[in-house]
Amino acid sequence: MQDKGITESKIRHLQLDPPLCIESGTTVGQVLLRMRKEKQSCVLICRQERCVGIFTERDFLNKVLGRNVDMALTVDQFMSSDPQTLTIDDTVGEAIRLMHAHGYRNIPLVDQKGNCAGLVQIRNITQFLAELYPQEVLNARPPQQKFDEPDGA
Repeated sequence: MQDKGITESKIRHLQLDPPLCIESGTTVGQVLLRMRKEKQSCVLICRQERCVGIFTERDFLNKVLGRNVDMALTVDQFMSSDPQTLTIDDTVGEAIRLMHAHGYRNIPLVDQKGNCAGLVQIRNITQFLAELYPQEVLNARPPQQKFDEPDGA
């Protein structure tokens, strides 16, 4: 019964925050300032309304930090271009599969025209799972915790 929640629940039913969308051609410096100001871990890069890329904290750490990067360069040179996307009518299970298969933490959501429609993040998925399986989450022991004998024996 609960597994149907994952396979049948639509992304539209998750509690999603509006994404931070930035126009293609914006400088890396401006993008980083906006991310910091808005307290966002990623931004969707758009050309008009179409999602053409995503720039994440991971992109910053792997492509910008510690390198002699001119902050006046455009974010287009450092973003992940043509990211895989989902729609708000795809299932939570599809989002989980895509995140697991590719190591994504953020997946842009688009409408039928390819326009930015939102962003699903790993925290949205974990919140959904915690609500779907409250007893399992509440009773889960930390993964590093080991017991020599059963509790209450």
